[in-house]
Amino acid sequence: MRRMTTAMLSLSAAALIGAFGAVAPATAAPLTPMHTSAPGTGELKSKLQLALNTGAARSARANELEAGEAGIGLVDQVGTVMAAAPPSFKWNIVGPVNVSGDTLTAQLTTSVDGWDPWFFDVSWKQIDGTWKLTRQGECTVASVAMLPCNL
Repeated sequence: MRRMTTAMLSLSAAALIGAFGAVAPATAAPLTPMHTSAPGTGELKSKLQLALNTGAARSARANELEAGEAGIGLVDQVGTVMAAAPPSFKWNIVGPVNVSGDTLTAQLTTSVDGWDPWFFDVSWKQIDGTWKLTRQGECTVASVAMLPCNL
């Protein structure tokens, strides 16, 4: 715990119709949500990078978050801390990617030269066919940057 706290303090200090013209009969079954295949770790990392990129379009960033526009303030804070982190700070998304219904989990790993890496479970939820970082996942990412979660 002490090592984790020390590393977190170092980081904070450094700062995703039917057929043509066909009309469904009145007895048609209800539509079910579209489920897309689970993204791999590289795609999940790209999605998180976009959300954290304070220079990217706000609407694109909000589209990566379950909280949508309400989550932008927190990822802005995390992105600012990460941008100020020392060059030795590294992060990645690693597997396994586990899917349960409309939720998936993977691990965020962080490291700073001279320290063992830390692993944090992060989750995404499929909403309208897009995998979005959950509120809980956003809070986990914020905790890595020693920021309180307000979602």
